[in-house]
Amino acid sequence: MMSDTPGVNRRALRALIVMAACLVAALAVACGAATPTPTPTPEPVDPKTELQRTVQTLLELQSGSFDLEHIEGSTNLLPGVLMHRAYGKAIVPDKFDVTVEAELLFPRSYLEIGMISIDGVAYMTNVLNGEWGEVPPDTLPINLTNFGDILARIVEKVQTPELLGRDSVDGVEVYRIGGAIMSEDLGELVPTAATGYPVALEIMTDRATGALRLALITGQVVATDIPESQRRLTLSDLNQQVTILPPEGQGGSE
Repeated sequence: MMSDTPGVNRRALRALIVMAACLVAALAVACGAATPTPTPTPEPVDPKTELQRTVQTLLELQSGSFDLEHIEGSTNLLPGVLMHRAYGKAIVPDKFDVTVEAELLFPRSYLEIGMISIDGVAYMTNVLNGEWGEVPPDTLPINLTNFGDILARIVEKVQTPELLGRDSVDGVEVYRIGGAIMSEDLGELVPTAATGYPVALEIMTDRATGALRLALITGQVVATDIPESQRRLTLSDLNQQVTILPPEGQGGSE
């Protein structure tokens, strides 16, 4: 009898060790299941408040680069000239340099039109020969004088804004805010804008600063627009150092 006791004790000890290991494993699984990693709930966002932040940053804008591109349709910029894209830079309040990518309907060809305005003196390239010349400022088909104020007034007129979601633009976290304006609300930016057409506006604003990064403008703005026209405005290099000079051979230096 006594000779069997050590073996029995060893078997019992091994059984206890196995049971203890199983218990520890079971407790670990149970504890893990009981405490899952919580998913953070996004803080509620008031789209009206966010648009007010955007208006303020636009009113404080000193300079920036822009790119206005047609995704659908084109703009009748001048008689016989359709604009597909306009891009450039602006210094608030009264300096801007714009390049327009356009299509000449007759004879059918593509061309670039340059426009520069410095302290009320305006220059534009000739559609036929591309040469620069001084023109009356009010004849420029695009007006970016007081660029920030113009955009601020457009944002202020957005009706029934709603938060559409969160996204990113060039690595910047943004809020997507949708709303509506009327075509005439864009008249300061597009002098040929018509009256009475409803336009959908989607604005993407920097979540950290409220700065306007991108806007989608959907609908008829100019009377000759197709109803499904869509324009995309992108802003970049906000408040960075910018230099704008008269065309070579025109005027003086900045």
